[in-house]
Amino acid sequence: MKIDRFVSIVAPLHNDEDIAASFIHETIPVLRKHYTNYELVLVDDGSVDGTEAAVTALLKEYEGIRLLRLSREFGEEIAISAGLDSVIGDFTVVMLPHMDPPEMIPELVQGCIEGADVVFGVRRTCSSESWLVKWSTDLFYWYCRKYLKLDLPQNSTQFRCLSRQAVNAIIQIKDSYRYLKLFSSYVGYEHKQFLYDPVNRGGKSRKRGFLQSANQAASIIMENSAHPLRVVSWLGLIAATGNLLYIAYIFVVYLFKDYVAEGWTTLSLQNAGQFFLITIILTALCEYTGRMLNRLRDRPLYYLRGEKNSSVLLVDNERRNIVEESKSIDL
Repeated sequence: MKIDRFVSIVAPLHNDEDIAASFIHETIPVLRKHYTNYELVLVDDGSVDGTEAAVTALLKEYEGIRLLRLSREFGEEIAISAGLDSVIGDFTVVMLPHMDPPEMIPELVQGCIEGADVVFGVRRTCSSESWLVKWSTDLFYWYCRKYLKLDLPQNSTQFRCLSRQAVNAIIQIKDSYRYLKLFSSYVGYEHKQFLYDPVNRGGKSRKRGFLQSANQAASIIMENSAHPLRVVSWLGLIAATGNLLYIAYIFVVYLFKDYVAEGWTTLSLQNAGQFFLITIILTALCEYTGRMLNRLRDRPLYYLRGEKNSSVLLVDNERRNIVEESKSIDL
């Protein structure tokens, strides 16, 4: 029996010519079987292969497909944001075509129907990673929980279902740096997680390298907390206090010692330590200054090159409303 809900699917594509068709072939039948109305929003993130052609060839075969083409590659997170900006469903499922199984869509949507505003996926088994990546990941999540008070579930993926209320809240966040996993937690609505095993459609492996992961971790920390600045501020204060004690020590030596040898070693260590701390402080200040500059630019997150749609978008032509039931919002 079909559920009378409008379900939207958002899936970013980038050079996915080889898996786009198979993903559509698997996803549309699941939506047909379970929902009265649905849409599959595919966001082409500046592909330079035949991704657009592969999707276009299926627009006449399948109903409810929308292809949004970005003007260039903006990145996975912004491509997902572009999809969220345009969806009209009661519930929206975000998934990555190369790793998320369409057959689990009904389970996610059911979780939202039962009351959760965000149902997110967590990998049941961790991918094979080096000890350095695993140790660094554990350290990052520990730091976020203990000092930044950021609720980031470890091993969570992009595979998630959002209620209409959660989508409306997330698209109001206009930060230039996008991180859906954090935004889903930040809006504060009821969460629910589920375990699953990602697939490997098309044999593609898109694991981030260590440097990419480190850059993303630094961006999350810098964008969401001033804690690193507080840390270097305390280091600067400790160094300043040490300098004062060192000055007092110099006066004591000068007053009570008849002969003072040249303190080349001590002076060199002091200068090196001070320059080291100054460099750390300047590094943190430069990071924050650069991010403030990006925010002051107030540029759009993305630009659309165009949009292509299936010949039939609404399966149920009698449907007039999109959101079946509005939720009251306390202001």
